[in-house]
Amino acid sequence: MSKRLGILLAFLLLAVLGGACWQALRQPAPIYQGRPLTFWLKGFDIGYNDPRKPSTDESVEAVRQAGTNALPTLLRMLRTRDSDLKHSLTRLAKKQRLIKIDYVTADRQRWAATQGFEALGLYAKSAIPQLVEISQEETSRTEWNKYATEILGFLKQGWDKDVSEDIAKALKKTGRGATAKSGSQ
Repeated sequence: MSKRLGILLAFLLLAVLGGACWQALRQPAPIYQGRPLTFWLKGFDIGYNDPRKPSTDESVEAVRQAGTNALPTLLRMLRTRDSDLKHSLTRLAKKQRLIKIDYVTADRQRWAATQGFEALGLYAKSAIPQLVEISQEETSRTEWNKYATEILGFLKQGWDKDVSEDIAKALKKTGRGATAKSGSQ
């Protein structure tokens, strides 16, 4: 066996093992009626035009059935970012007509996550520290943290007095106190 072939095989084996470890260690999304939560969240996405798309009511029910197990998926979607390169490649790919590409932008994912948090309602209370952290992130694009701020706003709007206190505590931990964004617009 030539040296190049050996190096190539070793690299390929390493890539396969790395992919297998990554799949084994990542948190699986909750399953509802045999489909992952990410499928059900597409029901909130008005830009997703697939005949198999779940209805909004089905999506709400799936999120509620998942309960707090949905939080890691929703928080991951809320933190999704699109690079400028990804935007450019997506625009270029959409110009061609040979292969249909339905790329779900980070903004659409964050919108679906926001709707998922709204469906969870008070069950999303345990995610308040992460939501405050996301809302306070210093970014060059303000739309990245507006969704977390919006979620904190509807958590704060009278659902539970304890929620407002939890938000205030989380804001204090970030060092922003009462002057930080808290969802009121």
